[in-house]
Amino acid sequence: MNTYIYKAKKQAFSIQNIKSFASPITILYGGKSGNSAFIAEQIRLQFLKYELEPAVYSMSDYDVNNLENEKYLFIVVSTRGEGDPPAQAQQFYKFLMGSKAPKLPNLNFSVCALGDSSYQFFCQTGKDIDQQLGILGATRYAELTTCDLAFNTKAEQWASGLLNKFQNRVNGDVVDLKFGQHALGPTFTLKLKEKYRISGEKSENEINHLVLQTDHPDFTYQAGDTVSIKPKNPYSLVVRIMIKLGYSHETIVKYKDKKKSIEELLAVKLELTCLTEEVLRAYLKHCGDQKLAALCANQSELHNYLQYADVYDLITDYPCEIEANDFVQVLCKAQRRLYSISSSAKATPNEVHLTVKQFNYSAFNRDRIGACSSYLNKGLQLGSSFKVQFIPNEAFRLPADELPVIMIGAGTGIAPYLSFLKERKARRATGANWLIFGEKQKEHDFLYQKELEDFKEARLLSHLDLAFSRDDDKKVYVQDRLKENAKELFKWLESGAHIYVCGAVAMGKAVNETLIELLTDECGKVKALDYFDRLQQESRYHEDIY
Repeated sequence: MNTYIYKAKKQAFSIQNIKSFASPITILYGGKSGNSAFIAEQIRLQFLKYELEPAVYSMSDYDVNNLENEKYLFIVVSTRGEGDPPAQAQQFYKFLMGSKAPKLPNLNFSVCALGDSSYQFFCQTGKDIDQQLGILGATRYAELTTCDLAFNTKAEQWASGLLNKFQNRVNGDVVDLKFGQHALGPTFTLKLKEKYRISGEKSENEINHLVLQTDHPDFTYQAGDTVSIKPKNPYSLVVRIMIKLGYSHETIVKYKDKKKSIEELLAVKLELTCLTEEVLRAYLKHCGDQKLAALCANQSELHNYLQYADVYDLITDYPCEIEANDFVQVLCKAQRRLYSISSSAKATPNEVHLTVKQFNYSAFNRDRIGACSSYLNKGLQLGSSFKVQFIPNEAFRLPADELPVIMIGAGTGIAPYLSFLKERKARRATGANWLIFGEKQKEHDFLYQKELEDFKEARLLSHLDLAFSRDDDKKVYVQDRLKENAKELFKWLESGAHIYVCGAVAMGKAVNETLIELLTDECGKVKALDYFDRLQQESRYHEDIY
């Protein structure tokens, strides 16, 4: 069990020495990366210091029949894709929004929503839950809090407000909670052993396979897990920003009570390639630009800007003189990037393999590159060492060895399926494996072609269906292959197969809709929805989309 996740049987609540509060507290969390679980666990630990003993659950483990009996319910939940709940929160969300949800006049609640303001439906799941609980008659113990990528400060303020209200702190003696270190999973120092390109030279995308090695005796992970990597910003972007603002290599600033070179901070500590609404609003306080104020007031235009703009765009589009000490306080901490593992610890016990797409794009008449992809693909040399944090992905695990699996993915969404196939081969699993993989062109974008064809020849892959969207006049996608194999798909599902979907949000949504359409053709609309719900309830439908 990971220390940052607290899954316990609900315990009797101790009221000894607690005068201001005599009812149990329940905290629910739902997310993918572990941030919601981290916040929930930190609140539990902090509340315990003040003799408040919350019960903490993953939303997927929580019995919704207990809702009517709750007195205080605090929810920490993230949003994925186009405003949808993460896998961990889907069943709770569906129940709450459905006709069977009870009236909750005795419930006090508060929601902390996590999100990314560059997405159109920022924190939508949390907003939906907050609104629905109010509709069901529950009382807001504290107003909805929305947190951007750098969530710590606002989440700490939210938790502090809850605790201070429980303890009736109106004036003086106000507690200002600080969370501990965010340790999602074990961290290891890895060395780059091998790197080679797996997309064709004429492909639109450069995609590389990285082999990382360690000799640490405790090194391990499971198939389906991800790694979290701290990026280094492109140096050309660092130089551009420093020149634009008139900072030199010798400029020293005070950051977190320590003196630091601004060049170092911009290179490795602060987020430069992505912007958030909080960064824009913090910058606005210093520059007072009316055009920027108008942008921040227009959610549609703000969303469009945040999708593509970086820090250099911000200081160019809305220029002002800002002291270096103030500038570093405006920016948020560099955000770690997640990559699915494409190897098996059983097959290669001292290695972890990654599939890394080079992120290049043009916006606002300027070419730019991804921070982490450039660091991994361009910056690392053979023998280079760096730290990697392993993130357990409990919602994307292989089933029992005898059960069949259907793996659907596009582009770098192939990565976890390499891990699955290598794992099943190493375990001599008897369950059948079916892969449906999509990309642009077979000649240039058939990622891991030799490995997959070898798996097919060795009968580890029972079915290998490919969808290359630009090889013919009629575009073909993975959902089209699903339609072509509808009868076979249903047979596999009836035999207990698990379905996995990995890739971009649009692909995941299309697969979801296609599956329901095929089930409708097979057994009617009502039964189709029930069938799909059962797949989710039995944890047989797994998504890892981004």
